[in-house]
Formats: sequence, C-alpha cells, structure tokens
Amino acid sequence: MSGSPDVRLTLPNLPENVALVRQALTGLAGTIGIDESLLSDMKTAVSEACNNVVLHAYENPGTGPLEVYFCPSADEVHVVVSDQGSGIQPRPPERDAAMQGVGLSLIQALTQSVEFVGGLGEGTEVRMSFRPESPLDVPARSGNGEVPDVTPPTADTVVSASDPLVAPALSSVIAVLAARSGFSVERLSDAQLVTDAIAAHASGAFVGSRVHAGIDSAEHRLELRVGPLVEGGSQTLVASSAVGGLGPVIERLTDDVATEERESYEELRLVIADAR
Repeated sequence: MSGSPDVRLTLPNLPENVALVRQALTGLAGTIGIDESLLSDMKTAVSEACNNVVLHAYENPGTGPLEVYFCPSADEVHVVVSDQGSGIQPRPPERDAAMQGVGLSLIQALTQSVEFVGGLGEGTEVRMSFRPESPLDVPARSGNGEVPDVTPPTADTVVSASDPLVAPALSSVIAVLAARSGFSVERLSDAQLVTDAIAAHASGAFVGSRVHAGIDSAEHRLELRVGPLVEGGSQTLVASSAVGGLGPVIERLTDDVATEERESYEELRLVIADAR
C-alpha cells in the first residue's frame, strides 16, 4: 500500500466531530467510487469507534485527540480510529456499551476484519478493513510518495492528505466547520471554492506529495493554515488560482492572506469570515 493515497484527521474528542468524520468519509467515497451500501457500513462502524473515543477515552470532552486514518486501495479500504486516552481496560458492561455488546458486535459485523490494539494508559486503536464488491478507482500518489518530516500546523482540526485526496477531504471538513460557524450558504460555498483552488494547484507548490491543513473555527470565522510549501509556494499557489479576468480566487474569496515562514518551508495562512 506504499503507493496508495491516505488521509489523516485529528480532531478534539467532541460528539459533534463524529458527524464531521462521517462527512469526510462521504466526500472520500465519492472520489474513489465506494458504493452506497459499503459507505453506509463504513460510516456506521467508524461512528461506533469514534463514539467510543468520545465517551470513554478521556475524562472530559475535548481534552484529547480523536484521530482517524483512511487508506484505500483498489481492493480494500483500511480505516483506523485511535486516541491517546486511558486505553482498553476492564469496565462494567453497562459503562462500556460502545466497546462491548451492541457496539463491538456491530463493528465486527460490518467490517471485513477488525483489530483492537492498546492497553492501560497506552491509548486505543481500532483497525478496520472493508472489502468492496468491485475494484475502487484509487489514484496513486504522485512522485515517489516520500513524506518529508514536517509537523502539521497546530490547530483544533488538522487534515493531512496525500495529493489525490486533498480536495474531497479538505472540502468536506471545511463545509462542516463553516456551517457550524454560522456561515451563510454563499459564504460556505466560497470557503469550499478556496479549498478546491488549493487542491487544484497543489502540484509543484508543496514540499513532497502531502498537504497538511490546520483549521481553527470561531463564530462566522475560519482560519486555515496549509503547508509545507516550497519557497515562494504561497505566492505561486495564490497566483495560479486566477480565473479569467477576476484575479486569484484565493485572494478574492478570503479576508486575509499571509505567508508564514518556517525553518525549511512556508505555510499559507488564510482567514475566511462571514460578516453578515
């Protein structure tokens, strides 16, 4: 699977973020040809695993990460849901419904295979695989697939994706966060156009074949940081988003654009607001 694209989401362990994961799965499924039946099974099983993180991994909501890893190939889709919480440990059954009884049985019934990994104080990984009835249309990663040692931006929500899956992953996540932040339909569409422009013109602007995006949301406001960009990559990315005589889409549809220098690469910082 070394040539397969993948997506990683890192989110606060909040109940509402389970819906965000489901939306991201829907966007990715449409890109690679996962049918409705398999998508339904995936969303249900992954939701059960995410709910376990929200309910049991940490003492308080929002105090630790919920991490989801998605890696498709032509004949199999791997999904890993993990946390850094208390880990798998004995609990009375009535307090552990997400990992015993109905929740565990449901995950086992809907997956080709499932493995629970972890221990007391080690966090937990739920490793699931799903088998489509017909081969999926999964593009290979561009270039040699090497991923530079780059720390993703620090943000509430982080999307890290190989270039073929940047557009559906980032667009799905941005849509959910913009809606939560109270964006109008028009401004939500603008936010998605910005992320589509980033994905469309990513080739040659980023270091390696992977894009990291950190997103912080507040009322009527999103702040997005994307990288790692090569030297001058921020300017190239903005300029290449120009459409006809309208100028660069990224500049026209955002409220602030800035380049932030890191040790060996650039990050592009964008603010998208809805002043109403």
